[in-house]
Amino acid sequence: MARSANRLHESFVLRYAGHVRLTRDLDGLDRLIDSLRQVQTQAQRSAAHAEGRWQALLGIIERRLDEYTHERGAVAQIQAAAGTNDRRASLLTSRARLVLHRYVRHFAGQSRRGRDLELLREMTMDLDELATALRPVSAGIHLRTVAEEIGAVQGFVDFFRAEFEEISLARRSGSRIEQSELLAQLIADLARRWEREVLGQGKATRRLGLIQRLVAALDGALDALLAIAHANMPPEHDEAVQVATARLVFWQAELQATVDAHVALSPSERAEALWNRGEALFAQFRGRWYGELQHPSEQTWLSEMADALDEVERQQVQYAESGVEVPVERLARLRDGLVLVEKSFDAATALVQGA
Repeated sequence: MARSANRLHESFVLRYAGHVRLTRDLDGLDRLIDSLRQVQTQAQRSAAHAEGRWQALLGIIERRLDEYTHERGAVAQIQAAAGTNDRRASLLTSRARLVLHRYVRHFAGQSRRGRDLELLREMTMDLDELATALRPVSAGIHLRTVAEEIGAVQGFVDFFRAEFEEISLARRSGSRIEQSELLAQLIADLARRWEREVLGQGKATRRLGLIQRLVAALDGALDALLAIAHANMPPEHDEAVQVATARLVFWQAELQATVDAHVALSPSERAEALWNRGEALFAQFRGRWYGELQHPSEQTWLSEMADALDEVERQQVQYAESGVEVPVERLARLRDGLVLVEKSFDAATALVQGA
């Protein structure tokens, strides 16, 4: 019975705890409460003939029922006050928060000179598309919090664009040797990301946009290396040019191989492969992360896990929007799993910063 109660609580944490209440499934929460009450009834019958751990279990169940019913009331209250456009807008702003967390994972606390311009370009485009989709539903908003979130999305689009210009300027600062060292480090960072995010998974589940972005970033770094070439540059500069050139040829070949792998499968087959990858990733997360930071390296691991789930979720959304049948509950589970990993990353970051 304790295992049954814990499984129900895992579902509550995944689907309801800390999420935007306007987007939550009220019927699903009712079913979860009913299931826990059934466990409570069974435990009460057993506790009548025994003591000890039964009483402890009943105490846990009672506290959780209080938590769930309180959450149910809060969800029902805000959903009753919301209009149709509030709900639509909240779903879009929830997607915008995923983009903003991507920014936090990759850019927060970094020097501007070392930031990935192509990644920022992609995030700006993603956020701009969401800002555009929000405009038709921005009229007739009932909830002040939703209206504020809509305004914040466009504000972050403007911030990202300004940041892009600042990073571009920072990249060109410093001596030729300093710029060369910076570009060599950027190329090394791209190589690590390529190994983790591209080579680390099957071609059928790779996102073409990700590979194209990495190829564009490497190509841009190579162009910048060639632009500052000079007779007095150290040998490390030429080595960086050679490494970048060889990698670019290989990455472009891998891009074509990924295209071929996508063509070989139907969209529904690829969507199924993506779902299986997402489930495997989330199982890996649950098997390793217990909510307590054991070592600062776990912060990096959580960031990489969030990136991997983010890639799966984005592709499934793209398939659903293009007409491929992707069950709504799968999309919700993927997104909720990603948000849970992001929250774990935030908690780990706070612990590392407070150490």
